[in-house]
Amino acid sequence: MRRRTLLATGVAGLATVALGRPALAGPAGRQPTVALVPLDDRPVNTYAPQMTAASAGARVLLPPRELLGRFFTPGDGAAIARWLGTTDGADGYVISVSMLAYGGLIASRTAAPTLAAALDNLAAIRNLRAARPDAVIEVHDTIQRLAITSTGTELDRYRDALVSWAKLYDQVVNLGQEELRAQLDAVRAQIPDQVVEDYLAARARNHQVNRLMVEWVADGTISHLVLSEDDTAPVGLARAERVELEALVARLGVGDRVEIFPGADEVDALLVARVIAAGTTPTYRVEYAGVSGESWTAQLEGIPFAENIRRHVAAVGGRVVGGDADIVLAVNTPSAAPGQRAADLDAFVGRIGALLAAGTPVVVVDPLIVNKADHDLVARMESGLDLAALLSYSGWNTGGNALGLALGHGTARWAYLRSSGSGFGVPELRGPGQAHAEYLLYRFVKDDPWKNIVQVEAYAHARAQGWDPLALTPAQKSYFDGWVRERLVPLTERYFADHFAGHSIVLGRRGATTFTATLARFESARVELPWDRLFEVILEPRLQLS
Repeated sequence: MRRRTLLATGVAGLATVALGRPALAGPAGRQPTVALVPLDDRPVNTYAPQMTAASAGARVLLPPRELLGRFFTPGDGAAIARWLGTTDGADGYVISVSMLAYGGLIASRTAAPTLAAALDNLAAIRNLRAARPDAVIEVHDTIQRLAITSTGTELDRYRDALVSWAKLYDQVVNLGQEELRAQLDAVRAQIPDQVVEDYLAARARNHQVNRLMVEWVADGTISHLVLSEDDTAPVGLARAERVELEALVARLGVGDRVEIFPGADEVDALLVARVIAAGTTPTYRVEYAGVSGESWTAQLEGIPFAENIRRHVAAVGGRVVGGDADIVLAVNTPSAAPGQRAADLDAFVGRIGALLAAGTPVVVVDPLIVNKADHDLVARMESGLDLAALLSYSGWNTGGNALGLALGHGTARWAYLRSSGSGFGVPELRGPGQAHAEYLLYRFVKDDPWKNIVQVEAYAHARAQGWDPLALTPAQKSYFDGWVRERLVPLTERYFADHFAGHSIVLGRRGATTFTATLARFESARVELPWDRLFEVILEPRLQLS
């Protein structure tokens, strides 16, 4: 096995494990299908759930691309509502309220969409339930984050002040910390009235819709609901809204069908996995690299990470246990002291290796550093583990994002692999196995070398030319499409050659027979920027099995 750890050319890993056919079952001979109304059109909300499903032999059906909008152009919620009415062949549904009601995540943070229009679009969920009384209808909505979206306009001047004001307002008005009132008044004086009014109008509309979705769980319209806290904090208006929603959930007695947790971008993939793995009820044991998640709260979150794990696990249809489990979640947390870090990581990777040697499925969650993988961990994994034996990995963006993406992929693949007693031969297993490997390659390359190397260089290159990395012009975006492609395609190919080529993956087991394939070749990769900014990238590798 060739191994290489060099931050200059990229690092990451792959994963796989055993068995073969999804828990979600459509009619014989037809690929199971999940209809998805995504949070927006970015890869994390389209490609990630598609590949999560594909690794489990299922298919995600998306609305036509032109209906989803792009960046600051909202999606067409009314047209998507009509599209939902054409999906009666789907085996299950995952619906983002942000897209259906407002046109996507960014649009949901503005006061522009009216409540009346949002409710008109959301009626599609009621219509779907009336047409399909027994359908699984998974819904998710966001509790609006504290920050407004950076637009590259005058509004950006007030972005940080609004966050400070939203936190101080909660502390003074809701939590009674009067000693902070002078500070609250001073911050409020820095922000124009219209900016605050628009901000509060969007929050009030969204909170009303949040409440309505909980009520729709109670009356049976929605099968299961996730309310995700988008980039939150221990205090702030989002905290106060969450507390009200938790009280409503308790009053209506729907706590077994509603989860509320920090996150957002991971929920499409997580709920697709829930539909796929329905009925399997996987169990998970948690192993930490450093301190316990009971005593650590990830950045941009407001609850201990251990609690966020429990809530994400419940959302995917499983439960956390203390002893033997179907899957181990290996979670990268900080060390109690800086001097312990190297020893903690060495021991953590050693424990993962022992679990893999014992045949235990392992999902690695890397939430430590916001927006990128912890390279120190990945480097040790490369040198100390057979990465192809892992079930899944993610280190992307916030802690909740990383958790949900890894948990969704790992759970869907595990559910597919465990049900190996049925199927129609090895060819059926090869497609899901290839998709699984391609998504793993994507996950590791995107989370480590893209975030730690190529993106850093791209930001510096843009700024050196006087360009804003988060607000590119069309011409600048076209330039960086080529610039990023020239670097990321060969990096991905090298990464495959160094860490994947020649590795065996288990496709499935039928009785006493285990079917495997070899990761033979890197064929190609599609690379471009999805939006006019350098924050994320489309990376779609194609591999060949032998």
